Amino acid sequence: MTIALGSGLAFGTYMALADALLFRSAIPEWQTKVVAGISTVERIAFFAPKAIFDELKFRLIAVSVLVWILTTMAGRRGWCFWIAIIFTALVIYPVFQHGYLSTLAPTPLTVLREIMLHGGAGILWGYLYWRHGLVASVVGHVSAHLALQPLLGLLF
Repeated sequence: MTIALGSGLAFGTYMALADALLFRSAIPEWQTKVVAGISTVERIAFFAPKAIFDELKFRLIAVSVLVWILTTMAGRRGWCFWIAIIFTALVIYPVFQHGYLSTLAPTPLTVLREIMLHGGAGILWGYLYWRHGLVASVVGHVSAHLALQPLLGLLF
């Protein structure tokens, strides 16, 4: 679990710094108001259960089903896992998050931000799930918010 915890804390730090230094202009005003208006503890309490549900939905169900389909067709090959992880992060996740994504300005910077932050996170959580199991992906995802939320409060 040390790998999952460390990966999550590091990725949460990366997300906060990337938003502050690279993507600030792509962040909708309503998101900065949420950070300013809701305490860090409340934001963590809000996002932690959602992170757990995301891991059940996207890793346990989506990645597992895709891996099963791919390995049934191609045999047990490493690329089957990577295709399932990347497809889940970059295609299935955005389909499920269309409500959130529809609130964003459709600019190249916004698209890059979503791929680098949420897509990258999905790939990392998928890797943790594949190599270390569901608990590791949950620990990684939740611990990312343990770093991300306090840093957002400081940086925004």
